[in-house]
Amino acid sequence: MNIEEDSHLPPIDIPARILKKHHFWYYLAGALIILGVLTRQPLLGLAATFTFLMGGVPEIWYRYALRHLLVRQTVDRPHLFFGEQVTLSVTIENRKFLPLPWLRLENSIVPPLTLTVKGDHGSRLQTIKRDTLISTWLLWSYQRVTRRYRMRCQTRGFHLMGPVQLQCSDPFGWLERDMLLPANETLLVYPLIIPIEELGLPAVFPMGEQVGNRQLLEDPLWFAGNREYQPGDDPRRIDWKATARVGALRSKLYESTTERRLLILLDTWTYSNEHKGKDLELQEYCISAAASLAIWGLDEGYMVGVLTNSAMVTATHAFSSEVDTEQTQDEQAARKSNATTISPPGISIPFASDHTQYQQILTTMARLVPAYNIPIERMIELEDAVFQQGTTILLVSPLNTLSENTIMYLQERRSDGVAVNIILAGELEEGKELPDTENLSTYHIGGKEQWREHIQAVGDGQNGISGTSTHSLQLD
Repeated sequence: MNIEEDSHLPPIDIPARILKKHHFWYYLAGALIILGVLTRQPLLGLAATFTFLMGGVPEIWYRYALRHLLVRQTVDRPHLFFGEQVTLSVTIENRKFLPLPWLRLENSIVPPLTLTVKGDHGSRLQTIKRDTLISTWLLWSYQRVTRRYRMRCQTRGFHLMGPVQLQCSDPFGWLERDMLLPANETLLVYPLIIPIEELGLPAVFPMGEQVGNRQLLEDPLWFAGNREYQPGDDPRRIDWKATARVGALRSKLYESTTERRLLILLDTWTYSNEHKGKDLELQEYCISAAASLAIWGLDEGYMVGVLTNSAMVTATHAFSSEVDTEQTQDEQAARKSNATTISPPGISIPFASDHTQYQQILTTMARLVPAYNIPIERMIELEDAVFQQGTTILLVSPLNTLSENTIMYLQERRSDGVAVNIILAGELEEGKELPDTENLSTYHIGGKEQWREHIQAVGDGQNGISGTSTHSLQLD
């Protein structure tokens, strides 16, 4: 028989087949009743009744245990920052007279989250990374039970909880039945926001007469005049024409404008010879650094835009967090109920400086899937219109994969009146050389060790990071 012939076979009714195998108890009970009548033995009639119950009780639970159940799962906050805690509430309501002596629930979590649980013998709380929550329940007639799970969000991303797998058994534990329910909940975890001082970047001073030792950004076009040179001024600020005219060093002054444009250019390509593939930790560090700089730029009054070569995950449909088992359940549809889609690589966020830009940037950064990307130079070509004169660019890139082509493209934009700054993460592998960045401002924020220290600081509650709460940023 070939595959095409198999595809036309009628589906097998597995529950009916299981119950059919269980019918021997009824046959045995019938035989005992007949034997009891013929031999006039009352004990055989009692044995027949007991045998009938042995067959009937499991079948009743097998047929009706998973009927009239309401399953619901919700989180107390749909989006929150890296390191914060979320509470997942799972509710099961038994809407029938038949009790459930044993019900098993299995709930998948993708990507995994860190569950907070009590240690052995009442010891202090422990954290365990889980991709599945498994629990057993006892539900009496018309009873509703809610269980709550506290989880720490130490993985950025778009998290999906569900579908839910239910498995029940009769009081004897003989017959088990399961059902997959499309009860799904979503959780968005924003990237870790790190102050630029913690990243090892120089503090930024206000533009005007007071100029700091090192300034991260400058407006490349808005020349406002010059003043006497002060020790620590950036040599690039020296106005040589004015110096020659007055016979003393003079530093340029730049005027602060109401529409300063800051473009965060994020490169998520992190191939590592050491790992023979992508360096996932370094990717997360770059995303966190880019998000931190974007938030800092908004706080400083910049119009901030984002351009990245990464892809982004989106939901294909609206998710339902509540399911009634009386509804027609299609297992194949339930398995696809948490389906998502990955956008083509290359995400762009237009410039803006209003309060909604905070959430727009954080939401996009949370949904990035850096495993899918294209060369960053390609993005610079495709989005050439965003590199307008007077824009300040912050390129966040892994040090290992910074290419000469990227530097060449940025040098071309710089010659058009764009200020370029490069933020590098990671360590240079043996046998590789860093491309010549010439006169571009370049900073190094460390590698995976620094990233792990930032995560550890969040876990210990010692990060002291402002803006890591949905309350402080007043996000919806």
